[in-house]
Amino acid sequence: MADLLKPIAPSSFYLEFDGLTDLVFKTVTLPEYKPKVAGGEAIIGSTKDGKTIRQVNSGGFEGLFTFDVVCIASLTGSSASKKMYEWFEKCLPKSDGGKGEWKKNKKTGKISAFDSDSELVAMWEFSESWPSSYKCADLDVTQDAYLEETFTITCEKFNRTK
Repeated sequence: MADLLKPIAPSSFYLEFDGLTDLVFKTVTLPEYKPKVAGGEAIIGSTKDGKTIRQVNSGGFEGLFTFDVVCIASLTGSSASKKMYEWFEKCLPKSDGGKGEWKKNKKTGKISAFDSDSELVAMWEFSESWPSSYKCADLDVTQDAYLEETFTITCEKFNRTK
């Protein structure tokens, strides 16, 4: 009899970047892999019998990978929101009010997922990453929620390693 599959049921996760550890994040949205496809439904030719020929070729994956991380806004200097925004400012061009130090502030990192027994069940590693966008949640006095900040992380490589 074949072994039954044990589905992965992560109950917690940990996200870290070079030099940015011990940060608390609310959510992480993992990237979607999209292959580049040449051809598709396009007809590339016709035969003597009048049959149309279609050919689909894969050309690797679409450019860069992105994923979103959400943290609760805080003024504490050691909070995720404060450290992530400082990293974002370093990578932002000077013409947009940043420090213009994008190249020297790219980082590697990993996302680790744990089950309810605190066992590592999955891991994704990424490299050449930087925060490419920032969004603060709308201010609404009728809501019963914390102020959330969302950072989009762009990276050149993203792989599941466990």
